[in-house]
Amino acid sequence: MTNPLTEFYRLDPLTGCNNFLSFVEMLNLMSERDEKSPFSILYTDLNQFHLLNESKGHSYGDTVIRWLGIVLQEESNSSTYRIGGDDFAVILTTGMHAEHDELLNRIYTRFNREGEQLGISTPPATIALIHFDGRSDFSINDVMFHLWETIYDVKINMGKTINIYQAQNLIKSKTDTGGHKHDNDYMRKMLRFIANTAIGGIVGMGMALDTAQKNSYLDSISGLPNLRAALQKMEKEINSAAQSKQPVAILLIDGDNIKRFNNVSYADGDRMIQDMGKVLSENLRPGDFVARWRTGDEFMV
Repeated sequence: MTNPLTEFYRLDPLTGCNNFLSFVEMLNLMSERDEKSPFSILYTDLNQFHLLNESKGHSYGDTVIRWLGIVLQEESNSSTYRIGGDDFAVILTTGMHAEHDELLNRIYTRFNREGEQLGISTPPATIALIHFDGRSDFSINDVMFHLWETIYDVKINMGKTINIYQAQNLIKSKTDTGGHKHDNDYMRKMLRFIANTAIGGIVGMGMALDTAQKNSYLDSISGLPNLRAALQKMEKEINSAAQSKQPVAILLIDGDNIKRFNNVSYADGDRMIQDMGKVLSENLRPGDFVARWRTGDEFMV
């Protein structure tokens, strides 16, 4: 059985899409397969997203981010990954590259149509496609480098809203633009961009882990620590009391007649539990600890 907490680490809480960790894991799995098949990565980035947040507020910006994820999932019928703030990627493993090109144009058309209805300037997003031929062996590092170069190229060429790349043509370490100095400058800026983006991804995963850790020890109804947290706290305090030879007391509280509240509605039952938790919290001394104990209207102090 899949651990729901483990799955939480791989989901973006805002959109319900998979996150950057899940994206990297999938690419790693694909790179380790003995038989390689052609595939494409579809990447999209909202245009001037910071201006949208500034003019209409972050709540509206979140709505647009969710809309973007929904469009990508519905049109591609594939796993969609939110790999950054307003950056999404889709790994396309079925169909030929020509079909992926058609999908790119279909998504772009829908972006423009629905973006206008949402009051977003047209075009609302830049979209790119990277084709991998599947004939040559590749590592996850190869794929990630190709992706980062594509993202960097998209972000410094904002006027070009549809981009199609062949992975074998992406590495720009050779002098192909008329000057070795220009190429070195391009690579230096791109590598700095990769490092900054990777750090941002790691920070995002850390925040997800912190949230998951917090939620795993929090009771969702009362907002108090849950049974797991209570058991850990109890063990810690008993061991501490034994070592210091100081007394410790445990108070168990069981409310009365919660069934009467639930018979009105479960929402009323939840409010009764919340009110009990609030009364207990407000009447404790500094340093005391209260948690919801097991189920129903039981509490432990």
